[in-house]
Amino acid sequence: MRALPATLPILFLCEISFLLGHGLIMTLLGVRMSLEGFPSQMAGLLMSSFSLGFVFGSYWLEKRIRGVGHIRVFAACAASLAVTAMAHGLWINPWAWLVWRLVGGAATAGMLMVMESWVSGESTNDNRGRVLGWYMVISTTSLAAGQWMLNLADPSGPVLFSVVGMLFALSLVPLSIHRIHGPSRHHDIQPRKIRLKTLYQRAPVGLVGAFTGGLMAQAFFAMTPYYGQEIGLTTAQTARFMAITTLVALVAQWALGRVSDRLDRRRVILWMAIVMTVTGAIISAVANASFWILLVVACFHTAMLHTLYSLSLAHTNDWLEPEEIVAANAKLMIWYGIGSVVGPFSASLVMQVAGPDGLWLFLGAAAFSLAMFVMVRLHGERPDTVTQEPFVAVPVMETPHFTEMDPRLEPQQLELDLEGAPQDISHQA
Repeated sequence: MRALPATLPILFLCEISFLLGHGLIMTLLGVRMSLEGFPSQMAGLLMSSFSLGFVFGSYWLEKRIRGVGHIRVFAACAASLAVTAMAHGLWINPWAWLVWRLVGGAATAGMLMVMESWVSGESTNDNRGRVLGWYMVISTTSLAAGQWMLNLADPSGPVLFSVVGMLFALSLVPLSIHRIHGPSRHHDIQPRKIRLKTLYQRAPVGLVGAFTGGLMAQAFFAMTPYYGQEIGLTTAQTARFMAITTLVALVAQWALGRVSDRLDRRRVILWMAIVMTVTGAIISAVANASFWILLVVACFHTAMLHTLYSLSLAHTNDWLEPEEIVAANAKLMIWYGIGSVVGPFSASLVMQVAGPDGLWLFLGAAAFSLAMFVMVRLHGERPDTVTQEPFVAVPVMETPHFTEMDPRLEPQQLELDLEGAPQDISHQA
């Protein structure tokens, strides 16, 4: 850490406080919705609204960062998150909560954009890989620790919502008490447009894998705490389950990433999808037998799940020119976001019909569909060959906002264009 730019430890302190609160509230909401008797489809709709807010916030707040600066947007988003977190505890109403989650999703997008663009701007090609390593470890452990904080108080009361609000507010302190400058920028690569049709023709498995990753990851994060309460897990068991299955990603991304650097990534994704299909079926059948059986099998499932987007991103980048990577990554992020919006509500509908185990049936079915798609694509091998680039892990979040942190690129300030590609507007800043 001492070898990093002086600004980064301050940003990492902000990140820790923010992600502790984020990890706690995403688990707390699932537990509380079950305790309040919310139907599963309403729980899914509430969680989908977070992803919808995240997508909208990614577009709108990027312009505000250019207009008023990183620190002001960070402060506004942290304050909004603190207020909405405590509002959940003051007004127990599913329709009000839907609004809070929509605002929370947009504010979370703003916080991540500020932190990741700032961290990337303070990094260089020489140290960006090391910075990303710190960022990933801090992100994953803070998220898991926040989920474990569910044990601090009774989730049926307002105390934990207040704790979340305090954590979001505390994320402002490191930035407020230090004289700190905005991120620097470098512009070595000029982004080039790439059409969605062209991207699909080059890397169909990457695009479909990104969508499936969003579909499954957000369904898991959103509905698993609700699922735990419905099958009779204690609050401590639910917190332990969410934290451990999140921490598994640290090892899984490293191990599977190394494997994918040596093999065709499509085949690695295929085997990951098969493992998720099988484990989803096993959990549906034996989840009620033992908490520890559930935890062990779920760790195999989530190890694959949390790595799917990273491998889809790496596979896609293998088939791109350097100036196309930023545009293509943005499109993959959009499709991940679309999957994140669809996933929780779709999973909740399956749970309404099949009961709590419908969550794992949904995840297994999504993985099975991906496996079938990859098998079809592998049926005819490509006539050309490609040299695979080194795998880059992505921090475990429900919805990633990761393009600028890729250590293979110099950062760019972008405005997304759904019809074409991100436009470089950094000269206007």
